[in-house]
Amino acid sequence: MKYTPLDIQRREFEKKSFGGLDEGEVRAFLHELAAEWEEIQAENNKLKEEVLDNRERLRQYQDQDRIFRETLLQAQRTKEDLLESATREKDLLLREAQFKAEEIMRDAQQQVVELEVQLRNLRMDRLRLLQDVDALLDRFRRHIQSEAPELYTQPAPTLNLEALDLSSLDELPKSKKR
Repeated sequence: MKYTPLDIQRREFEKKSFGGLDEGEVRAFLHELAAEWEEIQAENNKLKEEVLDNRERLRQYQDQDRIFRETLLQAQRTKEDLLESATREKDLLLREAQFKAEEIMRDAQQQVVELEVQLRNLRMDRLRLLQDVDALLDRFRRHIQSEAPELYTQPAPTLNLEALDLSSLDELPKSKKR
């Protein structure tokens, strides 16, 4: 039987003939009360242990939550750092690529200028060669005329290279071909 504080206060014992209480009944009540008190203390201790265990688990969960939050915050910082680093790297690569492209363009333009100079020089060399060949042919014709005039027939007039327009060195007029 479980005793409430009110049960304990209102408990009455049989009185003996001499005005005292029945010692056996009082002792039985005290034994019941002690047994119930032991149960209450055991239950109280068990509940205290559960509270301590729950507090420990709560502390562990709070620690885990704190660690999780710190890890998440660190991951966010790392992500931001990586994005910032990637952006800086991208910008650097773009600047390098632009610089290299400009350098390649300058080199290509320089090569174009050099090739144009070489082409102009080659055209001038071609013109000189044609003039030299023309002069050689002219000397050769005069030599044949003087050595064997009977073999030499009058050739068509030669090309006047001095009168040519030098801007069109690659093309000879078709009407003056030999």
